Amino acid sequence: MQMNRKTATRLLLVQWSRFQNECIHLEGSTLFTGVNGSGKSTILDAVTYLLTGNTQFNKAAKDRDRTVVAYVRGDTKSNGTERYLRMGEVVSYIAMEFWSPVENSYMVIGVCIESANEFSYKSSWFICRNSQIEQINFTVVENKRVRFTPRNELAVGGHRLKSADFLGRDKGVDQVLRALGLRCDATKYRTKLLKMMVFNPENNIDQFIQDCVLEPGKVDSLKELREQRRQFEHIRGMYENLRNSKVRLETVEQKTVEYEKKLRNLHIRELMLCYQELRGKEEEKIQAEKKLESLVHRQTVLGTRKKELDKKYEAAGERYRIAENNDIFKGMQDSIQVQKRQIENLEFEIEKYEEKVAELKNLQIQMSGLLKRIAEFLEVGEMDKQYLCHLAEKEYDEDKKLQVFLHFAEMVKAQKNIFWTNEVHSRDRIGQLNTEMDELEETIKQLKSNQMVFPKKVESAKRIIQEEFKRQKIQTDVRIFAELVQEIKDAEWRAAIETFLGRKRFYIIVDGDYCHKAMEVLEQKEIHGANVVITDKLPDTRMAAGSAAEMLVIPNLYARRYANYLLNGIHLCGTLEELHEYPKGGLMKNGMLAKSYAVSYMEIRKTEFCLGGDAIKFQLERAEEEKEKKKTELRGMKNNVEQSEKYRREIDRVDWDVNHYDFGSAKTLDENMEKKETIKKNIDKIRSNPDFMTVLQEQQDAKREFDEFKEAVNKVSQEIGSCNKEQETENTRLKTISGELYELNQEYSRKSMERLELKRPMMEEYERLVKGKEYTWKAITPKTVRNLEGEVKECVRQLESAQLEYCKLAEIDINRRGVGCIPFYREEYRNIANIKIEEAQNRLKEQGEKLESAFMNDFVAEINETIREAREEIEVINQELKRIPFGNDTYRFVMEEKADRNVFFRICKKLEQYMDSPELYMNSARDDEEMEQDIQEFMSIILDEEDEAEYTDYRKYFVYDMKIVSRQGEQEITSDLSKKQGSASNGEKQTPYFIILAASLLQYYPRQVCCARLAFIDEAFSALSRERIEQMVKYFEENQFQVFYAAPPEKINSIGTFIESTVSLVMSGRYTHAVEGLVKDYQNV
Repeated sequence: MQMNRKTATRLLLVQWSRFQNECIHLEGSTLFTGVNGSGKSTILDAVTYLLTGNTQFNKAAKDRDRTVVAYVRGDTKSNGTERYLRMGEVVSYIAMEFWSPVENSYMVIGVCIESANEFSYKSSWFICRNSQIEQINFTVVENKRVRFTPRNELAVGGHRLKSADFLGRDKGVDQVLRALGLRCDATKYRTKLLKMMVFNPENNIDQFIQDCVLEPGKVDSLKELREQRRQFEHIRGMYENLRNSKVRLETVEQKTVEYEKKLRNLHIRELMLCYQELRGKEEEKIQAEKKLESLVHRQTVLGTRKKELDKKYEAAGERYRIAENNDIFKGMQDSIQVQKRQIENLEFEIEKYEEKVAELKNLQIQMSGLLKRIAEFLEVGEMDKQYLCHLAEKEYDEDKKLQVFLHFAEMVKAQKNIFWTNEVHSRDRIGQLNTEMDELEETIKQLKSNQMVFPKKVESAKRIIQEEFKRQKIQTDVRIFAELVQEIKDAEWRAAIETFLGRKRFYIIVDGDYCHKAMEVLEQKEIHGANVVITDKLPDTRMAAGSAAEMLVIPNLYARRYANYLLNGIHLCGTLEELHEYPKGGLMKNGMLAKSYAVSYMEIRKTEFCLGGDAIKFQLERAEEEKEKKKTELRGMKNNVEQSEKYRREIDRVDWDVNHYDFGSAKTLDENMEKKETIKKNIDKIRSNPDFMTVLQEQQDAKREFDEFKEAVNKVSQEIGSCNKEQETENTRLKTISGELYELNQEYSRKSMERLELKRPMMEEYERLVKGKEYTWKAITPKTVRNLEGEVKECVRQLESAQLEYCKLAEIDINRRGVGCIPFYREEYRNIANIKIEEAQNRLKEQGEKLESAFMNDFVAEINETIREAREEIEVINQELKRIPFGNDTYRFVMEEKADRNVFFRICKKLEQYMDSPELYMNSARDDEEMEQDIQEFMSIILDEEDEAEYTDYRKYFVYDMKIVSRQGEQEITSDLSKKQGSASNGEKQTPYFIILAASLLQYYPRQVCCARLAFIDEAFSALSRERIEQMVKYFEENQFQVFYAAPPEKINSIGTFIESTVSLVMSGRYTHAVEGLVKDYQNV
């Protein structure tokens, strides 16, 4: 026997297939022969099951129905009750006896198979050292009948085996191989044995090496990789859906803005039409006033004319009176004339002083009124009030009245200046309030439509950067930090955190890749009052526990980093004592702030909230409150202006020039009246004395002239009366116009208050439209408004159409449409653009990293490791082949990378720079663009491949061949086996394959170790010549193999003469017996 080989000496089969109780002697390599169906392959299956636990039985015959249960029960595959050789509970044994020359002892390895029924079995492996088969009671003869020993009664030399001596398949096979001196993986060893046993030479050496030499690839990570890909595609689908939703919502927003602009224009035009009607009525009033003024002027002219006629009429009357007198009474008449002229002079004086007294009375009334209205602003003594209220009374001293009036005039003029100053300030404030109210109305309208309001400079800067990015075809979002804050976890901290952040809440955030571009836009466009966060330089830090950063929920990567940078150092403190413990950075809910070893109390009540989705609600409440405050203040300012104007008008109605008043005129008037009465009495006395008459003719002429002027005076008087009636009519019409104007003014005021923010732009637009047009106040017509109403309806239709498209995409209620749903769609857009899409993008990035990690760390690493092991195995086989030539030939495997796997091998080549560690590469900077492209390309290839084995089986990554080096004399000739496939004989074709399998199997049989060196060949050497068979047998023996051959009887002559031991399998009835030696007549044994 071989000194470094544990040799199998006997094989026992108990109730295994057709073998009932057969002990077969083995002397080195053994040939099993017999007719088809006698059980040649059955023996090989039994041995491989014992040694390796193999259940892929009879692979050479491709009989898939062979199972352990079928072998144990003796399944004949026939119909009826006689199908099984064994019924009921069955116990089977397979045992082999080995001799170890090093240990100088025998050893038995075996497996006990117990089957309770046709569907189940239990196998138990055992090892009996220093024992032989006959020492073990596998069977016992009782009453001339053979009894098969149950497992629990099995004994060696009378000593029953313990339950711990029986092992399950995996542990049992492992212990069997160790007992045989083998230190190898049982699965791989089983594969090698089976490949030689079921040897089927291929014309394709490449395929043969893949199938029979190399182990099948067992890369299971593709399933996980596909699952990661499925999740990635699912998330990407969600992300793309959100992107599409964002695009649709941007369309909705665009249509909304168009609608709002058109609606704004409509409201401006409606307000303009109302204002235009007001202006028209004001123009009508002006025209009526002009007509009235004309009538007044005409009346003045007629009055002047009447005065002239009155004079002429008076002169005619004078003549008539003279004519009535004659020369006789001339002296008497002269005396009368002198006194009449005195009366005339007195009457002139009286009239003058009556006017002065009337002026004083009017002044007296004005002073009384002023004292009542502005007494609260002036300090006037009671005596002065008495004099001011009796300026036209002769009982009060003239000098004192002058002194009091002058003093009061000085006081009133000073107060008037105060009124004017206050009025100017009030008007300025009104203008400021109107502007603020316009902005507030615009803000409220924006908030009601669910749009966040930010400082105008910031929004302008954001718009400019976004437009510039769009012009440069940069596809990224430009957003404000506040927009990206999804939520403040605890509302009680909102005021303190937002106050602390201040303007930083309005800093602009862009993707880190485009940060520098945004900086360039900021500089080139000279944008002031806005800040861009340098996102690509922000440190990637985690949220500090207990810090203000934890309060903000922010999906966006860069906004999250910025928030962490700002707030990680600010610890949230519940008490002042706790704040004291954080001098570098601490914050309380009430606004107490500790920073840089100093503490301050922030004013948090005035902070306008803008963080989180509910900030709109807070902004709207604040804006409504501010609006009411400003309305109240505006009413107060307007009332102040009205009162001030009223006071100033009253003051201006007074003529304060003291030179225009004669405070002694009442007394002088009274004196002149007394003088006039005295003269009248004297004239009457003279006239009563004469007793004569004037010339009649003169009287007649004078009378005619007198009558003519009298008629003219009457006519002018009638015209004056007519003019008075016209004035009354115009005054009535003017009152009607004033009433209509008041109603229009009220209507305009009401609409102005409803659209307060549109009043100023409406006036600007109106002035623009009427500019250059003379003598007209019309800027638009009602048709303009009707056309705009039609355009607004069209905008609503387009808006609803865009909303419908989004409803279909988002699969929400399609009835959720119309202008009333604008806040909903803006909320949707804000949630998607600032929150959901960021979350999806983060998830997509995270899943992409998981996918790449699974691909690189699992799939690529596993394939690469398996390939490395395969190369090592091939190298070991090549070393064996070099050491054991076959005649003059030596063989060597060639393993070349496939061209269509270049991408994979490029990746592996690059990984060498990272110690062949994909994980090390994945954690690096990953700045190798070619490597990144290769990873994506290869990952797409394998995930899109329908045939999974195409990329999971490492063997398919190479093209295989065998180099044959033939020594012919002194010359060596090298050839490729693949190129000899067509020209070589069958024996020449098969020989290299046997050598390949033998060399592959030799890996598990180290030369320096004493171990079993078994090999099994079913249907042996079917195509080899006698000479080649002899060479192959000799090759196996020289390499110390113990080979079990199985061949039909017709091959005995060509095989049996070269093999030490032959066992003939002879069928007897339903059973098979093993006969040592060659049996020629199988029928008569």
